[in-house]
Amino acid sequence: MLRVSNPYPLFLDLRGALLDSGYIYIGEAGADPEVSPLTVYFDEAKTIVATQPLRTRGGYVVNGSTPVAIWVDEEDYSQRVEDADGNQVFFAPSAAASGAGASYQPLDSDLTAIAALTTTAFGRALLETANAAGLKAAAGIVDALPLTGGTVSNNINRSGAGPHIYHNDSAFTSGRLFPTDVGAADPTSQPGDIWLKLT
Repeated sequence: MLRVSNPYPLFLDLRGALLDSGYIYIGEAGADPEVSPLTVYFDEAKTIVATQPLRTRGGYVVNGSTPVAIWVDEEDYSQRVEDADGNQVFFAPSAAASGAGASYQPLDSDLTAIAALTTTAFGRALLETANAAGLKAAAGIVDALPLTGGTVSNNINRSGAGPHIYHNDSAFTSGRLFPTDVGAADPTSQPGDIWLKLT
């Protein structure tokens, strides 16, 4: 069910009565809208250009005799409203600053579908984590092996790139293999290097 409301803005005069035969000017933000007018439209698709000043009847902006909404293609605009005698009702140099130019994100079918999903306490808790460390802790993600330094208990099984050499003596800090010809010089230089002479 959709709630019915007035789809058109209402403008009042200086006495608080509905603005009849009034004038409305829309222009560049921060400028005099009569001197620096913007292109104004009677439809969101920007196919019906409105002539300024816009005119009012019974508080409504009208196109001929039909109440209409008004649109601009800018993020901000200035606005001056005058009564039938040309007396200024108000001037707003920035509609965005006054809140009149607020725009809203249109509905998105994907976001609407996500919002309709049933969530769990665990899933909501993940969204509320303050940082990456909290997310890792909540999801049970273990820390990666350090790029340098660190200690690994037991042996390491690798799925490729050759074997990992395990030394039982902690003094052996290297595990490089050097296959050479019989007459080659000793290439090892670190504790734990292994030299294989090929015959």
